[in-house]
Amino acid sequence: MAPSGLVLSGRQRELLRALEARSAQLGVMYVGGLTVLADVSNPDRHSLCAHSLRELMEKLPEYLDVSTKAHKESLKNKVGEVEEKFTRMKVTTGCFNASAGWDGNIDAPLREFLVRLTAFCEWFSAHHPRRREEVHRTLVRLDGSGRSLPTALASLNVDAWDEKRDFFQAVAHHRKAAKDAEFTQWLDALERFLLERLVPRTFDEFAEIDAILGRGGDGG
Repeated sequence: MAPSGLVLSGRQRELLRALEARSAQLGVMYVGGLTVLADVSNPDRHSLCAHSLRELMEKLPEYLDVSTKAHKESLKNKVGEVEEKFTRMKVTTGCFNASAGWDGNIDAPLREFLVRLTAFCEWFSAHHPRRREEVHRTLVRLDGSGRSLPTALASLNVDAWDEKRDFFQAVAHHRKAAKDAEFTQWLDALERFLLERLVPRTFDEFAEIDAILGRGGDGG
């Protein structure tokens, strides 16, 4: 439910109802972002709203029963583990010294590190496709129409989702300063994207619209 004093458009009210039908918490994140955005006296309103919208996008899979293991894996942590292993290996291996650099046969410490590095490279090459598959499953579950798309079109939808998430994440982390018009465009794009899937128009609705337009044309 929107707080008193917050004016929502018809589309925003419909999206809020659709999100609340999935989870009250999703509605809280959405309307919370809109509330802070509406406070023009707040100089940080764009980043705070972007934080709420990014959280909404990231938490949505949980309420759709979609596992997001790849999203929860941290590249920073993985790199940190390899770096720590590399630092220890350089001290213990006989294959490296400051004057000669790397030389000699592979010994146990170097072999252990190379095994770890190989595992990291394999994880890294698989991580991005796994993450995209999680986004794809989220969008499929989000779409209440039951429609399936060709692979190429489904991939475009994943790209569109990622672009929106990247924008709001950059603004939320103060890596990007967005003007009102630009931020509104991205918010509008996200709202339409979600609403088209949560409350898809039916053929009957389109037929009714066509009939209204047809009557309008006859009357002109």
